[in-house]
Amino acid sequence: MKVPALSHEVAATSGDGAPRGELWRGDNLGVLGALGHDLEGQIKCVYLDPPYNIRSGNQHYADRRGHQQWLDFMEARLRAIKPLLSPEGLICVQIDDAEMAYLQILMDEVFGRANRVNTITVKMSELSGVKMTHVDRRLPKIKESLLIYGGGGDVRIHAPRVLKTGEKFERYLKYYGKMIVDPTAPVEAWEIVSIREYLKRAGEAADSDSVRAFKLKEAHRVVYRTNSKLMSSITSDRALKEVVSPTGIRYVWWEGKEMLFLKDHMHETLGDLWTDISTINLNKEGGAEFVNGKKPEALLARVIEMCSEPGDLILDAFAGSGTTGAVAHKLGRDWIMIESGEHCETHIAPRLRAVVGGVDGAAESKDRPSSVRGGGFAGFALADGESASAC
Repeated sequence: MKVPALSHEVAATSGDGAPRGELWRGDNLGVLGALGHDLEGQIKCVYLDPPYNIRSGNQHYADRRGHQQWLDFMEARLRAIKPLLSPEGLICVQIDDAEMAYLQILMDEVFGRANRVNTITVKMSELSGVKMTHVDRRLPKIKESLLIYGGGGDVRIHAPRVLKTGEKFERYLKYYGKMIVDPTAPVEAWEIVSIREYLKRAGEAADSDSVRAFKLKEAHRVVYRTNSKLMSSITSDRALKEVVSPTGIRYVWWEGKEMLFLKDHMHETLGDLWTDISTINLNKEGGAEFVNGKKPEALLARVIEMCSEPGDLILDAFAGSGTTGAVAHKLGRDWIMIESGEHCETHIAPRLRAVVGGVDGAAESKDRPSSVRGGGFAGFALADGESASAC
């Protein structure tokens, strides 16, 4: 049945293509079974953050099952999710060491070992606090795992790329001291000048920090030249020339060398070890206070962008504080979240209303300065014997 208290619309900003969500309150196994009638093969990305079975006594959900009981609990839900997953879709389950090995074997069985895409290690804690009191008995646990499986079809991911950091990148950055004044002009007419001189002529600060900031902001027109066998074989009566290789790749010839653009060399592809996402002060991120188990919006953004495209449908059957739906909405994805506890009303619905209205207060990523707003979401509760299609 529909629950107005779990719904929200913003008519003034809602339009064609705006993200849509569904927030379900109830046992996730029952909801998943009901949704299966209408959503078979339609979910492009599933993110699950289930109870870790570490007997933590969390105030929001049960986390004190026996080992076999926990496995049975998870198997039922994974099998209910499998028919909803698109053949080209991906399911990502976050877990810690207590049940990780057993969960991986279970997911091998449910989704097929051949469909295992990655097991990603994610740094989820700092070397501080209570965990440091027993270092004489075991090393502190600061990691968790993301188990990622495909739906059985031709699965593709968007490998995450992050801004390079550290001393090596700073040394590399120093090579880029010139810029194109107007990159919209024809290549042969480009005027290339020193960044420092350009800033001075514009009456702006030209100290090292200002030059560095300019390089990062204007990386699309900050350039360097390097030796190239192909470029050295070409002659021209001009300083610059566009060159197309035999394979159709476009280059810029710059006085016998190849022009490099800083924008093409600022990022690096991540592997299966993620240590760069901050987990400090997450308690009130997005305005939703949630003491234990809350995941960073930056982590969910990375997972969702890696596994889906704007307009795709995202599912989270263990909604918690609502991070998945909040991030999916801001990234232009439709979403479905399921949660059984009262925090569906006290945490998730208010958080999503703020996201839809653009007043959630979450800090925007420098890599994503704008977010999709507007749209809306509908709230539902599954009554005994009721199907999702009847709501």
